[in-house]
Amino acid sequence: MSDFEQIIEKACEDQEIPGCVLLASNHDESFKYAKTFGKRSVRPDGDQSPIQFNTVMWIASCTKLMTSICAMQLVERGLLTLDAPIYGVIPELKDQKVLEGFDDDGKPIEVERKNPITLKLLLTHSSGLTYEGLHPNSNEWLKFHNLDVSTETTVLGRFSRMPLVFEPGTSWMYSPGIDFAGLVVERVSKMSLEEYMKKNLWGPLGVKDMTFHLESRPDMKARLADMSKRNTDTGKVEFTDERQTYQDANKKEVEDYMGGQGVFSSAEEYVKILHGLLINDENETILKKATMDTLFTPHLNKEGDESLNAFLQNDMANNAMGGLPKDSERTYALGGLVIRDDLPKGVRKGTMMWGGLPNLSWTCDRTTGLITLYAGQVVPPGDAKSAELTQKFQLGIYERYNQSRGSNARM
Repeated sequence: MSDFEQIIEKACEDQEIPGCVLLASNHDESFKYAKTFGKRSVRPDGDQSPIQFNTVMWIASCTKLMTSICAMQLVERGLLTLDAPIYGVIPELKDQKVLEGFDDDGKPIEVERKNPITLKLLLTHSSGLTYEGLHPNSNEWLKFHNLDVSTETTVLGRFSRMPLVFEPGTSWMYSPGIDFAGLVVERVSKMSLEEYMKKNLWGPLGVKDMTFHLESRPDMKARLADMSKRNTDTGKVEFTDERQTYQDANKKEVEDYMGGQGVFSSAEEYVKILHGLLINDENETILKKATMDTLFTPHLNKEGDESLNAFLQNDMANNAMGGLPKDSERTYALGGLVIRDDLPKGVRKGTMMWGGLPNLSWTCDRTTGLITLYAGQVVPPGDAKSAELTQKFQLGIYERYNQSRGSNARM
């Protein structure tokens, strides 16, 4: 057993995590790693059987990559453009103002927007939209209006009521832009996002066990792992049945197909999406090669890059986005976060990565030809222990891959 495997086994034994699924492979799968650790639940009366490759998880923002791919398919077909205003498809975003701040009485100061929101800005978190709870101004705005949008179950109900927190295209803030991109895909294709993905993404890649609505798949629901949360006093994880963002306040499923967070999947199914990215240049199954290059190309301006890298100086945010060294320069492409420089013994420049709220993390390194997936179910997001284990796994995989190729080259 390698060092990272021993460390993860001990973390499970010490109940620092309930369990996880680790997967990695190269282009032709001549190098392949697959291992499960721990159990499905830490609930005393729950199913504490070993976690499996087909154990179902809420993959949350791992959904974003798939929605971005679908949007780019429609761009390829000439049904959308990256740079045109999106209001012809989502007129609900046309009149949103920019929140500049608050007056002395605490009243919001909102001004007319100058720049249009485009599909590119939605996909790169540069539109000025933000998730509730992430930006201090949006928090104050919600308090002023006595609103709790977190209980809303539709994209428009939850995300279109707040003003923008900056002028579109002038900064970066993690946002529901890709939830709106999912709505764009639905309105343009005249299909639900799940129907579209089944036909144009999941089907071509042989994916069968994915859904936005778990109630429609009782076979998957029976394999769902319990969610665990970190006890800040003991450092151990414990079962939580607290409402997750894929449920409404009454623990019912969200109505809409949330393109930024809504999918349930097993790790063995999601890795098919990542492998599809890796080999797409050879078969163009999901996108033309030029479009795939565009998906991986950084699209932030200087102000966006500065905002993103400042955001990543926060421990929680950095942990949630891969747990890389804070001095590593990162930018954003249409499909996820992109590394600007080679990292010692690890991912190469141009690697794209992202993850999901319950501490999932994936990478796609087209230069090295390697994908990795760490899949767990622990809250809160940006859990330090999960990020530490993710990094040990990724470094261990690169070391193994180097050895398998008989290469001493610096990775």
